[in-house]
Amino acid sequence: MRQNDFENTPMLKLVMSLAIPSMIAQLVNILYSIVDRMFVGQIEEVGNVCLAAVGICGPIVTLLSSFGTLVGIGGSIWLSMCLGQKNEKRASQILYNSFVMLVVLSICLTLGFILLKHNLIYWFGGSDALYPYANTYLTIYTLGTFFALMSIGLNYFITGQGYATIAMLSVCIGAITNIMFDFILIRTLKIGVAGAAIGTVVAQFISCMFVLCFFKIQIENQTS
Repeated sequence: MRQNDFENTPMLKLVMSLAIPSMIAQLVNILYSIVDRMFVGQIEEVGNVCLAAVGICGPIVTLLSSFGTLVGIGGSIWLSMCLGQKNEKRASQILYNSFVMLVVLSICLTLGFILLKHNLIYWFGGSDALYPYANTYLTIYTLGTFFALMSIGLNYFITGQGYATIAMLSVCIGAITNIMFDFILIRTLKIGVAGAAIGTVVAQFISCMFVLCFFKIQIENQTS
């Protein structure tokens, strides 16, 4: 889990050390999305309707989380360039500015999507039968926008510093947490589609805390 040495590591070894953890993280993301929908589809009596409602919310959720990717990819590349130039002060400033941007975006997006959720559901193919379930899922998910954007956006900055394995771990921790809470909330407590949304938000919260703790430790090590 140590940082990759971008300056001295051979190119092939460096590419593999960054690419393999990133590929595993993407694979885990896909797998836990599939498992998540399997739990939703098995909800008694209304499983097929709930699955369709979550499917309607899929593109909306992707649109919401894409803002974290926007800040994460753009900022992390710039940060990596500054680190390569040995300009750590500038790199720290970029990280701070990106963090503030993620906070501002999360507040604006939460308010905007809550106000527009009714229209969004119908724009993306919702119906009167699906609306109650889609509305429940989207409302709960949107309230966790801060954690989603932070975990997604800041994860790129971890990879950008060479800690690809730690970035992968944050994704895996979130995925395992989500599956566990799906089992507890949907299968055991019978909360339904709300349980799927709550499980996702809790998973994003834990992943976000993991990422923030990583940066907290980094800052403490630099100041000590």
